[in-house]
Amino acid sequence: MDITLEKVEESKKDVFLYRLLQYSLFEESLSDQNDMNEDALFEYPWFENYFTEEGRDACFIRERGTGRLLGFVMINTYVRKWDSGHSIAEFMILPKFRRNKIGR
Repeated sequence: MDITLEKVEESKKDVFLYRLLQYSLFEESLSDQNDMNEDALFEYPWFENYFTEEGRDACFIRERGTGRLLGFVMINTYVRKWDSGHSIAEFMILPKFRRNKIGR
């Protein structure tokens, strides 16, 4: 499957990216013990930083040609083992499209 990355526009962050992030955090909650808050949402204190800070980017993963949404990736410059570089903070492929080597 041929993919493309599309930088998340400010106008799409709350409806599209935040919803996808919530699905991802829900899925991860089985292993990381993250609990929902009183509003039935999973906390993610760095979300707004992806739209205000240099060195953070959020992208939708789409199928090239059709534009079909396959997932998302959130990247930052917080690295532990090196002096500089990039790190994948969050990554999710929608279940229907998993095992198609999209993350490669």
